[in-house]
Amino acid sequence: MNPLLLVGFVAVALSSVPPVEIEGLPAPSAPRPLNVQLPREKKLANGLRVIVLERPGLPLLSAKFVIRSGSESDPPKLAGLATLTGDVLTKGTPTRTAPEIARQIEALGASIETKAGWDAIQIQLNMLSVNAAPAFEILADVVRNPEFAPEEIERQRRQTLDDLRVEWETPGPVAVAVAARAVLGTTAYAYPPKGTLESLPRITRDDLLALHQRTFVPGNALLVMAGNVTTDEAFALAERTFGDWKSGEAPSRPHVDPAGEKPRAILIDLPHAGQAAVYFAALGLARTDETFTVAEVTNAVLGTGYSSRLNQEIRLKRGLSYGVRSVLKGSREFGLFAASCQTKNESAAEVVRVIRTELRRLASEPVSPEYLTARKAVLTGDFSRELETNEGYVDRIADLALHDLPLELLAHRVEKIEAVTAEEISACAAARFLPDKMTVIVVGRAKDIAKPLRTIFPKLEIIPQNKLDLEAASLGVASSKAR
Repeated sequence: MNPLLLVGFVAVALSSVPPVEIEGLPAPSAPRPLNVQLPREKKLANGLRVIVLERPGLPLLSAKFVIRSGSESDPPKLAGLATLTGDVLTKGTPTRTAPEIARQIEALGASIETKAGWDAIQIQLNMLSVNAAPAFEILADVVRNPEFAPEEIERQRRQTLDDLRVEWETPGPVAVAVAARAVLGTTAYAYPPKGTLESLPRITRDDLLALHQRTFVPGNALLVMAGNVTTDEAFALAERTFGDWKSGEAPSRPHVDPAGEKPRAILIDLPHAGQAAVYFAALGLARTDETFTVAEVTNAVLGTGYSSRLNQEIRLKRGLSYGVRSVLKGSREFGLFAASCQTKNESAAEVVRVIRTELRRLASEPVSPEYLTARKAVLTGDFSRELETNEGYVDRIADLALHDLPLELLAHRVEKIEAVTAEEISACAAARFLPDKMTVIVVGRAKDIAKPLRTIFPKLEIIPQNKLDLEAASLGVASSKAR
């Protein structure tokens, strides 16, 4: 038996008992075996960490190249630099133009995509395994030798600014941006990863070159592969394409104070909004926090999926929204928790009350065993489906490696989820998810929302959307009147 293959009849938490808090849902299917395979890894002489998972069968290979610096490395006043850098990586090198890269990737039956988040810039490469060598040549070229052509930078800048202008007139994106700033202060984590209307025009080509030189070094990178390739073949491929890359250490990262800002209640007046966005936000957990799994299950009870408590109360019972959810985002330093939905302007205050009630209930009322089993199934079922694909394995492995977590945790995820108790959920909710400790953002028509919202928050701040400034400590000029 391959010692790296853990095969066990681990229940994927698909209980035969239906949840008790919602009527009419079919019973989950019986548990089935979950096969979790662990990868092998090595570090190249230049410091690049290479992680490989053999999955023979389909002739496919997925790879993810990760630079362990994201928007948290954006300098002050230059929010969006890491994302813009990632977006332009595949837009040309000294030996390949952007159209040539696109044509060559397409001819190989492959795809290449980049994205940036709080802690990383990532390049995802999917390909036929027989075409791995030429596909990796292109990957190495865009990682190591981006041209950062001025016309490509400007094209991407214009596209992003156009997106931001549209978002700035839309309640949901405005609420997300304001909540992050209100909770995370003025740290780099507090600004939208793709930047703001003010910061993007400041970014120059020299800024991209400096970020690339500082962060795109082997000691600050990792390469994950999963698919129809042997470990030896994968290591050899990495050595051929990245082995002569000049060595370099990871850049130093100053500690970011995770202390959250004082909770606020803010109404952003968007006079022409057809709907209102309601957003509760609080400081979350670092991805490495030992209680992160407990918080994940707590969040699943509250707002993950159709039968979560928030969706039942707000959508199913009251018909106030098409959907409501909560998310728990962990990062290297700390995280962000948010519960959100969109509703009619006239019902925004009612939605705020319901969410507050459910957050308090989460801390005070133990989750029933049947319902808890069903909510755990949401997490373990998603995990099981992810591991059906090479890309799913790559994503999970890269997340662990990015945050310096043991790769063996991949095999114990279901076990850790199943071990969470109702008492731990109540304690987690009481410690981290009480509504009085959260900032509440509502974006919509103040003339319809302000008066009922003030009955909940007497110190409600009202900021006209045209006065909103993400770079200002106060976020903008507040008004005491609904406009």
